[in-house]
Amino acid sequence: MRPQRFEIPFNTDNLLNADRKVVVVSVFGKSHFRAKGCKTEMLSSILQTDFLKEPMLNEEDLCEIEGYHDTRDRVVYLHLRGLLDTHTLVKAYDRFINKCEGKDFLTAWAHMREKYSRALLVLFHISHILILTHPTHSFDYSYVHLFRALDMIRQKVSSQVGEILSGISRLPKDWIANLRPCSPRVLFYFETCPTVFRDSEGGNIKKLEHSLEDQIYHILRKNRIVTNISTNSLFAIPANQEFVYVHTGSTESGDILGHMARKLIQSCKVSSGGDTSRSLASIDSVFPASDSESDVHTFKAFLQQHISLAFARGFDDNVGRHTAPAHFQIPTLSLFFEVANKLMGFFVKGTDKEIFALHGLLDTDVKFSKSRCSKVLPRALQTYQDGLPQHYTRAYHETKLAHAMTVFEMHARGPLFEEFSEKLQQECDKHWRAGRQMCEVLSLTGNPCTNPIHKGGSEGAGGGEQCEPVEDDRDLAVMEHSSGVRYVCACNCGRCQGPREDPFSLRQANYDYFQMLAKQCGCAQLENIQFPVFQPSIHNFRPAQLFPTTKRKDSFSRIELSTPQGQTQACSLGVNTSHDDVPVFGSGQSAPASDPIGDDHQRLSNKTSLTPGDTLDPHDSHDKVVIQVCDIDLEHTKGPLRCVSPEANDTEASEKFLVRQPSTTEYLPGMLHTESPVGLLPQFSSWSLVCLGPSSLYSHNLGLQHQAGVCSTSAFLLPWDVTVRLEHQKDRGSLWPMVGDNPNHGYNRGGKSFQNLNSIRGRKSKGGKEFVVKIFVGVEYECPRGHRFMASAPDKVLKATGTGIVKDSGNKVTSSTADMPLYFPCPCRQTKPLIAQLMRIHVVTPKAPVHVTLNPRVQPGPPPCPIFVTGCEEPIKLSQSAYWVLRLPYVYMGEKGPYLAPKEPVPITHGRLLAGMYGISEVLPEKK
Repeated sequence: MRPQRFEIPFNTDNLLNADRKVVVVSVFGKSHFRAKGCKTEMLSSILQTDFLKEPMLNEEDLCEIEGYHDTRDRVVYLHLRGLLDTHTLVKAYDRFINKCEGKDFLTAWAHMREKYSRALLVLFHISHILILTHPTHSFDYSYVHLFRALDMIRQKVSSQVGEILSGISRLPKDWIANLRPCSPRVLFYFETCPTVFRDSEGGNIKKLEHSLEDQIYHILRKNRIVTNISTNSLFAIPANQEFVYVHTGSTESGDILGHMARKLIQSCKVSSGGDTSRSLASIDSVFPASDSESDVHTFKAFLQQHISLAFARGFDDNVGRHTAPAHFQIPTLSLFFEVANKLMGFFVKGTDKEIFALHGLLDTDVKFSKSRCSKVLPRALQTYQDGLPQHYTRAYHETKLAHAMTVFEMHARGPLFEEFSEKLQQECDKHWRAGRQMCEVLSLTGNPCTNPIHKGGSEGAGGGEQCEPVEDDRDLAVMEHSSGVRYVCACNCGRCQGPREDPFSLRQANYDYFQMLAKQCGCAQLENIQFPVFQPSIHNFRPAQLFPTTKRKDSFSRIELSTPQGQTQACSLGVNTSHDDVPVFGSGQSAPASDPIGDDHQRLSNKTSLTPGDTLDPHDSHDKVVIQVCDIDLEHTKGPLRCVSPEANDTEASEKFLVRQPSTTEYLPGMLHTESPVGLLPQFSSWSLVCLGPSSLYSHNLGLQHQAGVCSTSAFLLPWDVTVRLEHQKDRGSLWPMVGDNPNHGYNRGGKSFQNLNSIRGRKSKGGKEFVVKIFVGVEYECPRGHRFMASAPDKVLKATGTGIVKDSGNKVTSSTADMPLYFPCPCRQTKPLIAQLMRIHVVTPKAPVHVTLNPRVQPGPPPCPIFVTGCEEPIKLSQSAYWVLRLPYVYMGEKGPYLAPKEPVPITHGRLLAGMYGISEVLPEKK
């Protein structure tokens, strides 16, 4: 009859044979994955268990103690299923991965082993014999640590277990005193053996078993798990009996399906056509556990000798001369269940603090990891702290942190790696923030502030990433930003150079420094042209809040027309559009603009400003400009007008002649550009235009002697000869000499004599009079070290001969189709060339009744970067026979931040001075 299966704790209400004494045999250990947690195959002839059953463990306890009562032999067999079984471990691991993503399994492994060890403590307190089964034929040394932990906990909870056993009335006093019926014997069962022993005679396998016994005994004695007095030990091993059994049967015995197939084959062989419906239980009773084992070498015989000794006189495994008799009790079945249920509740379900100490004893992986990481952490932290400056940036902090993490990763191990890694990051970050954190506000040129984190600083600072906010900034010092970088820069006129701090605000970059240097140089007293700036009318003026609005409609925002429409409007303005003389307007385009201001203003004005084009007659070596004076003279149209389309309503038409005045209560917070809202002006101008004096200051033979820091081979301006043809109406006077007039006699303008010597040469022309006007221009670049040089073309540095002869002309830099690069490599001798920036435009105007006009427009970055302008609604007119210097902004800053200079040469499209900057207009005679 197959023994009935039960589980502990067990309900003893309907217990049969309750008064019969029983010996308790427990099985624990590891099993193959195919065995599904079953380790009782060695008892198959006795238990006849159902190997096909899928083990179902409680997810809270992660273990199960199942039992079988052999009534014939009066033996209770207990089988511990748990996480040492490969099948159960794999399922628990899958659940862990699904539930705790990203965590290390070793962090939970100690908790799982603790559950299993608690159930194992129950077996060591209620069993007479324990069988440790192992899938291989070698002893698993990890059991040594497990046994030592169990023995320590057993001794710690001895008083608590004694109190529990004292509550059982029928329990003998010796049992209560020793806390268990006896010191249990542990037998070792190895499921496989080497191939050489599998089919050999019994003597050879005995040698292997005896060798394993010697090894196991030596290991257990050396680690003091087994002692001379068995009562004081966790368990005992017999001194004069075999306690190791090596299974010599098929290695496929762990395959349950294979085992059942073999039993079925054996059943068919025996039943020779008779009753083939016999159960596997009867077959198990006929055949041995393994078909390859002999009748002499069987596990049943091996185990039976220990069971028989237990019933006969008990176990006495004490060794030595002075040993007391060993305690041994055989309980009744009912008493066994009562004790087992009590201890199961205490060890597995209990919450005693001494039992919780088992987790710390078994958590060897975490302990090792903690010990290793704790040792490596100071070394990694020291690596971070070595060679640190007094203050440093976040980028440097992260670099040092990465170095420290590399050192930590080389030596740290175990499941606590992530925890200590985070601790290292926190310690390094704490060290950085403890007074070593740099301000990190970037200047407008891209350099971080090198001061410690502080309060205060220039308004509008921040060329990039700002410093992190500090929770408590009350103890922070108040100071200005400073990057420690120094540049050399010339003043507005270029005659004086000086060092300058790295700017952190737009006002400091484009206004304050140049104002300070102008006082030292004296150019503040020179004649200059003021650019439009904000003029407040109230005391509490404020910066405007910028929202997407209509783009500005100034002289710098004209748009090129299509060819047919452009030709039509050109004719209506009286402009010669022949192929020989192609007029180019102030915007640098081939036709006038069709913006609301530009159209009406050009059509109603009595003067026309034209720019020399570069689509000239190939036989003519000069640029040619055609100027024609119209009869219309409406001076009241000097202000900007607003053009209304034909489809506009009457309200818009009534506003056509309204003058749009800029705001006097709100100012533009940044620089003026094409996308700035209409009606807003900046508080200060980022541009400067000064007159150094008469044109005689510049000698084409001597060059720029009054300019500081200009390279000697590049200290010259480019001659620019422009052919001007004037077509007059019959009744209009002219300031130009007639054909045949002697140029040396001059001409009268307001009673003053104007000598026209070299700046103008007259000649006849089919359509009027043509004159060649000589102008000198210079496009100056300046590098951060103060080296200055001129450009003769968009891609060429001006270089004069040794005798000071300049072979280049200004046609390439003044061309209406060629943009000048904003940044250019400095020709100074450096390992890595510096990038120079376009800073000044030099113009020497001619002694002729013409105005040279300037309309600078700079796009410091690739599209869609806005175009920065001066704010003047018309091109700026320069006086005759004078030396003018236009200083461009040092920093270009929009609403999204500054446009930084490139670190190495880039194409012209990255930053450029747009073509069409230069123009020519007539000087009108004064009214009488």
